[in-house]
Amino acid sequence: MDGQYLHITIVLELIELMSASSKPADSAGDATSSPEDTASSQPLSKDTIFHILQVQRRRLTLQYLHGRTGSVSLRDLAEQVAAWENEMSVVELSSKERQRAYISLYQTHLPTLDKEGIIEYDQDRGTIKRTPRADQFDPYLFDTVPQDSSESSTDNALNHRWERYYLGGTLFSTSLLGAKLLQLPLVSQLSSQLIIPTILSVFSILTAGHYYTRSVLSESNPIEKVAQLFSRRGRSK
Repeated sequence: MDGQYLHITIVLELIELMSASSKPADSAGDATSSPEDTASSQPLSKDTIFHILQVQRRRLTLQYLHGRTGSVSLRDLAEQVAAWENEMSVVELSSKERQRAYISLYQTHLPTLDKEGIIEYDQDRGTIKRTPRADQFDPYLFDTVPQDSSESSTDNALNHRWERYYLGGTLFSTSLLGAKLLQLPLVSQLSSQLIIPTILSVFSILTAGHYYTRSVLSESNPIEKVAQLFSRRGRSK
């Protein structure tokens, strides 16, 4: 009996040792899985983000996946990317345009995004799923910078001003033509060869002035722009 009891005791101690040794192994398994989860949540460097975004098809891919929580097919993605690239609808795409985008995404761009943890790409099934790391690209894909209210109000004021200018030119031209047709005094003595160039000159001056204030000078405050230009010239002298 003593020998049998001793044998049972040894067996129980071995079982306890085996169970104790299995706990560190489980914790080690948790330790090996957590770094992957931690790495996937780490922010990408700006160099990596800009490297990803420098290719148009990768930008369009991220735009297509934006807001999609489930998996999408490679075929649907390639068709939409090709449509955006060629500025047409998916129905209007040719088979060559579809194939070009499909092969490029399949072989190059999707594996690159998957390697960086931006998407989950199952190449065998042809499915793509966006990961939380893709959120880091949203500020670069979409214009979220609000417009300055002061600039907006000044810009609207300039637009209204030029609308009045064009309206005045239209009224002047219409009145001139109407007076000519009605043979009103003074205007009736003007020839049509003089009236038409006059009307064209009016709208040419308006168009040139509008272009100059919108493109050459500052859109928000052209007068201030001219003042700054002359002040810089004075300092340089």
